[in-house]
Amino acid sequence: MGAILKRPVLLGILIGVLLLVLCIFVPIPMYDGIFHYDNELVHIQTEGKVALSYYFGFGLEQVRANGILPTQIALKPIGYALIVLVHIGLPALVAIRFKMSNAKNAYSEASAKEQEIENPPNE
Repeated sequence: MGAILKRPVLLGILIGVLLLVLCIFVPIPMYDGIFHYDNELVHIQTEGKVALSYYFGFGLEQVRANGILPTQIALKPIGYALIVLVHIGLPALVAIRFKMSNAKNAYSEASAKEQEIENPPNE
């Protein structure tokens, strides 16, 4: 685990992939979207929260309206923005945070070594 913390880009990619897999297989409706229902000659559009798992057929029973499954699911622009923020922005933020932490630790270690070289301990 310590080795992955030394590589923040790899940590960010790992967190991004884990979030994506979680959102694909577990129906977590958090993205704004539009459901399209077709029943004979009637076409109905409703707005609601969309989960990424709906695109793969997982959890569609939750969005059934009057026994009809949606024929099409579309994301609104804010839904696309939320996908980018959650699946790219959040892992990037974690990677940046660990990169800054690693840089701070490396700087403090280098300063401590420089202090030891300039001021050797008197014995």
